[in-house]
Amino acid sequence: MVAAGATEAVGQGKGPEAGSSLRGTRKVRAGQTNGVEGQRFFLAKPGGNHGVPEFSKEVPGEPEAMVESLKTGLSYFVVSEWRGIADFSGKKPQLGRESVRSGPKPG
Repeated sequence: MVAAGATEAVGQGKGPEAGSSLRGTRKVRAGQTNGVEGQRFFLAKPGGNHGVPEFSKEVPGEPEAMVESLKTGLSYFVVSEWRGIADFSGKKPQLGRESVRSGPKPG
């Protein structure tokens, strides 16, 4: 069992290898992809409550979501689903994430 405080989130340590990066570049953390394959795009429901996200229709990708947003004047949402993972192989456990699914739910 790992004592409280013994885990360290990937990319939150000190130093250039831990997530601080040069302008215009981005370091991908272990156990994490760029996230695009797990994203889904939805237009906002017209007249929806501005405090609670309400989805109307799903669109295939962000370019389509942007175009529909411009046409309709509605905002759009980007939704992704992740599962936490841990790597206990080193001296310090490393926390990360993995995408739960890569496409829309059938049906």
